[in-house]
Amino acid sequence: MKSLYNISILILLLAACITKQPLVYQPSLNHTVSNNLDTDNKVADIIKPYTIGMAESMNEVIGYSHSFEEKHKPSSALGNFMCDAVFEITYNDFKNANFCLLNYGGIRSTLDSGEITVGEMYQLMPFENEIVVLKLEQKYLDSLRVIVDSKGGEPMSESQTHLLDKDEFFYLVTNDYMANGGDNYSILMNAIERIETGIKIRDALISYVTQHDTITFDYSNRNL
Repeated sequence: MKSLYNISILILLLAACITKQPLVYQPSLNHTVSNNLDTDNKVADIIKPYTIGMAESMNEVIGYSHSFEEKHKPSSALGNFMCDAVFEITYNDFKNANFCLLNYGGIRSTLDSGEITVGEMYQLMPFENEIVVLKLEQKYLDSLRVIVDSKGGEPMSESQTHLLDKDEFFYLVTNDYMANGGDNYSILMNAIERIETGIKIRDALISYVTQHDTITFDYSNRNL
């Protein structure tokens, strides 16, 4: 009984030692956000020239297409066009390049017939991906074919792999997303050399269309 009494006293003493934190009440104001809020005229005046300039840039006509094109598998004229564009722009500065391979999911829009604008190239490739050239051992070529076939096809340029019989390596033009192993292309991380061109895929498309003016589409089925 005494021990129970002592325990009770101990609990009371411990409870008395606990410092109680005072409750603090902090009133807050609720701000309603609506479309009725006044626009800061000074800010609007500042950004107006940039907004107009951007609109003019996006609407700039850089070429012409005779047909409407969209992506599909295993191969499409739209995918062929994009890879041909990326390969040609890269090949201008890197003559060892053998072919270009891009990912189907990277094509984000269709291409209408008629005038081609800068804005349409942004719609096709809204991402900031850049062109990368990879030097790979030829032993990885068959594995690359297997991956492409498992996906039901991928966009690619005209393959030059038939010229590689006596070469130990091949040079692949692709985007930095795939070069980093994206979209199950981890095999590309085995490259023994990686060349960062600093050229955005989108900029390559714009340059290609500007140089060629009227685009001639290739409807052939391409494979490795």
